[in-house]
Amino acid sequence: MRLGSLALVAALILGWSLTGAAAEQRIALEHPLVLADADAQPVTSDDFPGKWLLIYFGYIHCADQCPTAISAMIEALSEIGPAAEHIQPLFVTVDPERDHGAALRDFAAAFDKRLIGLTGSPEQIAAAAEALGIEYRKVLSGNEDYVIDHSSVLSLIGADRHEAVNFAFAEPYMIAAKLVEALERGGVALGNINNLRAYR
Repeated sequence: MRLGSLALVAALILGWSLTGAAAEQRIALEHPLVLADADAQPVTSDDFPGKWLLIYFGYIHCADQCPTAISAMIEALSEIGPAAEHIQPLFVTVDPERDHGAALRDFAAAFDKRLIGLTGSPEQIAAAAEALGIEYRKVLSGNEDYVIDHSSVLSLIGADRHEAVNFAFAEPYMIAAKLVEALERGGVALGNINNLRAYR
């Protein structure tokens, strides 16, 4: 019985590991992402030198998926404390028709003052999404109203801008572990993270 139980535990651990690996996608980046801020001023991924970019694509009118994912992203940054200074969180809308100006700025600020809301032309957003492997599509929901189906993943672009890692939306502590791993691999000193061993 004991051997059977151990085999079951091992299988579950292996299954979890394979699932986690499958959920992570590494993408080579050939060009900077080109978008715009809430005031329609140009913003590129090169405008944040020395920082990792933690990006979520969504839209303001998203009922619950986007607020939940963004909240988890911000909570993960809070969990890693001062090390979060090396990471710039970004929200990129996939609904540029409605998400711009004060509405976009206020939406981002409601989650955290560090979060920057970005928009752009439909072509710019499509290009950024394609570069990061993000999918989205508009779905009519009656009259002229619509919702947008979109990927619910986080994208982490390295400080050198050569590669992005996509991983599935998860609990904040799991996101924090991904961030710690990336920062550590990038040579950032992490001695100021509380309970560092928990994330390794």
